[in-house]
Amino acid sequence: MPDIGKVTVFQPNRTTITSPNYKPKPNVTLSEINDVYTTDVQDGFSLVYSSANNRYEMKVATTVLASLDGGLF
Repeated sequence: MPDIGKVTVFQPNRTTITSPNYKPKPNVTLSEINDVYTTDVQDGFSLVYSSANNRYEMKVATTVLASLDGGLF
């Protein structure tokens, strides 16, 4: 079995997995993420999850929020 890297446990809830083949990519676009569908994106669209398609899609958000609680706006 090939060696996939080294696992180091620092704290009970924190684990770091390293691999010699891992190359971080700090700038990722939405179209590079597997479950985000970005075809036909238009100005004013929102990122909305579609449970029917099991992915995120760019479309006009149709949900109306009654109120927002918390945070700074």
